[in-house]
Amino acid sequence: MIEKMHKYTFILYHLDYLKFLADLQKLGMVHIIRSKAEKTEKMLHTQQQLDAYMEAIKLLKHWIPEHEEKGHTNLVPLKLRNQIEHAQQEREKLQHRLQTLTKEIAELEPWGNFMLDYFHRLEQHGLQVDLFFCTKNHFKQQWAEQYAIQDINLIGNIKYFAILHKIDEPVQIDAEPFKLPHRSLADIKKAVTETESKIQDIETFLTIHATIATEQFTEEINHLSHSLEFEDAALHGIPEAENHVHVLQGWLPEKDTGELESFIRGKNILYFHAPAKVDDNPPILLKNNWFARKFEPIGNMFMLPYYNELDLTPFLAPFYMMFFGFCSGDTGYGIILFLLGWLLKRKFKNPEMQPFLTLIQTLGIGTVIMGFVMGSFFSFDMKKITWLEPMILMKNTNQIFNFALLLGFIQILTGKTLNAIKHMLQSGFVHGLSTLGMVFFIASLGIKGSTMLGANPGALLKYTPYGMYLGLAMIFLLNMPGKNIFLNVANGIWIMYGVITGFFGDLLSYIRLFALGVSGGILGFVINTMALQFMHIHYVGPVLFILFMLAGHGLNIALSSLGAFVHPMRLTFVEFFNNSGFSGPGMEYKPFGKRQLVK
Repeated sequence: MIEKMHKYTFILYHLDYLKFLADLQKLGMVHIIRSKAEKTEKMLHTQQQLDAYMEAIKLLKHWIPEHEEKGHTNLVPLKLRNQIEHAQQEREKLQHRLQTLTKEIAELEPWGNFMLDYFHRLEQHGLQVDLFFCTKNHFKQQWAEQYAIQDINLIGNIKYFAILHKIDEPVQIDAEPFKLPHRSLADIKKAVTETESKIQDIETFLTIHATIATEQFTEEINHLSHSLEFEDAALHGIPEAENHVHVLQGWLPEKDTGELESFIRGKNILYFHAPAKVDDNPPILLKNNWFARKFEPIGNMFMLPYYNELDLTPFLAPFYMMFFGFCSGDTGYGIILFLLGWLLKRKFKNPEMQPFLTLIQTLGIGTVIMGFVMGSFFSFDMKKITWLEPMILMKNTNQIFNFALLLGFIQILTGKTLNAIKHMLQSGFVHGLSTLGMVFFIASLGIKGSTMLGANPGALLKYTPYGMYLGLAMIFLLNMPGKNIFLNVANGIWIMYGVITGFFGDLLSYIRLFALGVSGGILGFVINTMALQFMHIHYVGPVLFILFMLAGHGLNIALSSLGAFVHPMRLTFVEFFNNSGFSGPGMEYKPFGKRQLVK
């Protein structure tokens, strides 16, 4: 459900304004209504500092040691950050230099190590040494007769050689010249050693200070964030009465109004408050039970609803859990997902990560349930176990296919029903009857059509004509309450066209549940079949069997989970939300004082 909001207006003497803001920030309950979009120079500078500290933390994550104790420093965060940034910049320069030196070594190594002084001495006597290389077959023997040639090296098909000649008699041969370096191979290798040593010193510095710097930068980010939030809130007080009075407005959940008024009492502050109106576009705060709350991250990926909308989270939760389990379709995979979520929750203590990890565990439970319904445990057929066979509900692929359509049928009807309820709440009871008529008509049509799939609806079958006639009457006569009956009928024809084409199109989308579940099972069966072949190999067979099963099913779990996450989300956002008449986006409730960038 969506929490009811109250709009508060505070009238403050200008000298008391900042003090009241500071107290309000400590309270951390009021969502400030923004009245300006611009930012001050101080805010821009603070934001730059925040970005710099965030970037530094991102860098230091690679250098935090696993088991060593954190270092110590007497530097303030700004100076420590400057040192770390300088060290990183210097390290990048040194790494670039190291790459250049490595390239020079690769070019010089075929020529061996030589002293450049010898070349300079020869030049003083009018002689010069030129270096050349070419393919072995390209080398001409007449060059050796014409010039003083010394073979240097032969690597593969490449011949390296030197020619001694007079400076005033340049060499004219068809070979690639090699320019003499400014330093010898030994000097370059020495430079490599020195550069690697400097890089190692910098990396040691980063490793020693990574943990303590991360802690200090985190504290500094939270401090700067707190300051930035305060500066931002201070802009939204509207000056009145020649700047002697500031008017500040904000939103507060209805359940917290008592606590806020108790806080204000005795502060000599004039304020007004009233329940939120839809036109005011109040922020959205969801309140759900322990189960539905786990699926709020799914809905939030799409968008928050408007203030006068229904919160669909409690209704999408059971469907999404079943759909995910349907697509994965394996009890063993569900156990793995549940354990993975449990292990990650123990490893990652970040509160922002916890809801997603809990969701993984919940989806794992859904996969266990649906996997048992379809009788699969790591793609082995559980129906072959005699005492389990009666408990397996889905005996064959036809039943799995029909079950996928049944789940889609139920979710579409749920969406249509919620749409009818929304119209009744927003516009009046009579305005939702036409949509409710769609529910009666589609439900009756579905019960009638279920007999074609071999189902036996029992006594419900004889009542389906009444449901269809009642639904048609509501669609054709009540779609435009208060309007001419002929307009209602004409509009009803258009509605029926949309109902028929839209319903069957939406329903067929749920075949993807069957396709993903069966394809994952087939791939798992192939993995099992191939793995069992290794058991015939003496001695190492069982080891190879285990390794292949781990690799194969690990890959299948990853692929199945990806499909099971994305496709039910598509069904939720497109089919379910569309049939529910969902509207958004709503603005998220962000109370002043709760901003925390790093945890």
